[in-house]
Order: sequence, then structure tokens, then C-alpha cells
Amino acid sequence: MDAPQQTLTPMPDHFHWKPRCHLDTLPTGLFLHGEIVASMHQRIDGAWLARLHADDGLDTPLVMRRCTSFDAGRKGCELWALRHERALRRKVAIKLQWIQDNVVLRGRGAQLERQHTTGPS
Repeated sequence: MDAPQQTLTPMPDHFHWKPRCHLDTLPTGLFLHGEIVASMHQRIDGAWLARLHADDGLDTPLVMRRCTSFDAGRKGCELWALRHERALRRKVAIKLQWIQDNVVLRGRGAQLERQHTTGPS
């Protein structure tokens, strides 16, 4: 079930639904270039909530909305992503660039610059 799923609304390139993790059986995450931008969460009573991932960080507000159904929530997430497409693309591009600059080279045979330390070696 890891294969990307079609969106319910015609979306720009690189937006798709897939499970958020290996335990999900439904396409609960809306991804852009592999980064989650919105997700669906099932409450204990079976109802659904949509979470909008507008900003990252511990100090940002958690934006969640009640949904009348799973598909209604997915459609709402897609409409939100369309309205905020430019900001989402900018956020994802910054994150992917940070990953490229700080993570990708590690362990790939590239020599990283040594940290300067004080004291005897």
C-alpha cells in the first residue's frame, strides 16, 4: 500500500496520497516531493480529523479540523494545499535543500570538513 494514490481533486504535479507509516492501511498522508503537508487521523470513536502541516517546529500551532468522512477530509486537505501551494512548495524546497546540504553527503564517501577542537589531540 506504499504506492502513491490519486488525489480526489485535480492537483499540480508531485502531490499524492500514501500511508503516513507502515502501519496505515489507508492513504492518510498528502505528500509533496516525499514531505508530508497534510494528514488524516482517525479518532477513537471512528471519526476523522484532518491535520494541516503548514509550519514545522514545536512552537507552531497544531491545526486540525473535524471531517464528516475520510474522503471529505482528504478533499478538504487537497483544497487547502491548492490554496497554499506556493508556500508549501517553498517550505518543502527549503527542507529538501537542508537535507541535501547537511545529510546526503554523510556516509557516501565524501570527506566532510573536520570540526576544529581545542586541546590536545
